[in-house]
Amino acid sequence: MDSKPLPKDYLKLHFIVIILGFTAILGRLTEVSSLGVVFYRTLLAASGMWIVAQFQKKNLKVSWKEALPLLGVGAIMSFHWICFFGSARASTVAVSLVTFSTTSFFTSIIEPIVRKTKISWVEVFLGILVVLGMYFVFTFEGKYIVGILIGLVGALLATIFSVINAQFAQKYDAQIVTFYEMVGAFGATWIYIPIIIFALPNEHFQLTPTHYDWLWVGILGLVCTVYPYIEMMHLLKKISAFTLNLSINMEPIYGIIMAYFIFGESEKMTSGFYIGGALILLSVVLHPFLKKK
Repeated sequence: MDSKPLPKDYLKLHFIVIILGFTAILGRLTEVSSLGVVFYRTLLAASGMWIVAQFQKKNLKVSWKEALPLLGVGAIMSFHWICFFGSARASTVAVSLVTFSTTSFFTSIIEPIVRKTKISWVEVFLGILVVLGMYFVFTFEGKYIVGILIGLVGALLATIFSVINAQFAQKYDAQIVTFYEMVGAFGATWIYIPIIIFALPNEHFQLTPTHYDWLWVGILGLVCTVYPYIEMMHLLKKISAFTLNLSINMEPIYGIIMAYFIFGESEKMTSGFYIGGALILLSVVLHPFLKKK
């Protein structure tokens, strides 16, 4: 870690989380399939980062030895996004966002293994709270089982790339990491698209944006990707991957509120769902207090 995080770093982190909370909404607003959304999102994000670097006269070149791991993480990120948007389509925005919150549980197990550090029982306890919250979601929203399972796969993938990124953040510039990961994510969609279409021949996949789709995909690729992911790489120099993922657990809260106002009754869930969401929120609130002890 470069230095201890300041209060403004946590404020910036939650501002980023609010932006990220809007991504599932944008993914649902567009008529393009999840595959198409990720394809255009990563294309626009990589292009936007390259343009920003040109204005800043910043050199993005790295050796192939350095680039390959970054591109590989981008491929993981791409499949995570496909799962994330696919979960929202198979269920609701709220379900997709809440299942994504299990990243803190996965991180409490995976991060100590990768960093070769002792398991934090505080983090395990908070992760268990998240799992308990997910139990309520599963119990009361069983009709969305497919969306929940897709979301859990996406959450596991998100954990893997965020833990690896915490290592990259100590070695590389944030813009370089994010640029190559977006390029890797874009390249990976060229592989995923034919595989998924072949595996699901009866499904219809709309890959070309129409009308307002270009606006939603544009906002998703530039506003909701370029800025948040560069800033998250900066923040990972000061905070752990667990702290980042636990804070991102607020994404469902912000996203569910916004989704309810935009989509109305279709986003209304059972009381059990909100109990589960409250437990997940509790894990976020308790984290800074328990870590001080």
